[in-house]
Amino acid sequence: IANEAKVISELGRQYTNDNPAVVGLIEVENRQVIQDLIAHPLLAKSNYGIVHYNSYDARGIDIALIYQKGRFKVTESYQKDIKIFNAEGFRSYTRGVLVVKGLLDGEKVAFFMNHWPSRSGGEAASMPRRAAAAKVLKDEMDKARAEDPERKLFAMGDFNDDPVSP
Repeated sequence: IANEAKVISELGRQYTNDNPAVVGLIEVENRQVIQDLIAHPLLAKSNYGIVHYNSYDARGIDIALIYQKGRFKVTESYQKDIKIFNAEGFRSYTRGVLVVKGLLDGEKVAFFMNHWPSRSGGEAASMPRRAAAAKVLKDEMDKARAEDPERKLFAMGDFNDDPVSP
């Protein structure tokens, strides 16, 4: 917790002299860990709120977003499931895409937090799982864009891929 709080408290500090307005978190064990993190003395003064949903990930690993309540107002949040099935037709559970819409310093934004399936089993064998996650992300971003073309969209997280990957 102390190491994470130190890193977060130093992000962009040379430019803003403040803690980040919004931080995406992946590999989160549970909500209590996030509560402990934002209560740390280096972060507590920023009055962070939490957007977190329990995922269907088999390991119980979640994604979340913390935000300064004085700077970001959440208007909508949800987790969009990624439905992936193996060759036998059984569902492979993974983390969904966390969608958080709101006003950041009065400006309409939407954050899309991702932690796509890993390359376990090899890049080629695992690509369909990441492609399924990419489709969910694209569909959700397209939906947000259609609702409000002026809203700024931010896709963040661990895509377990390279920018040049299909």
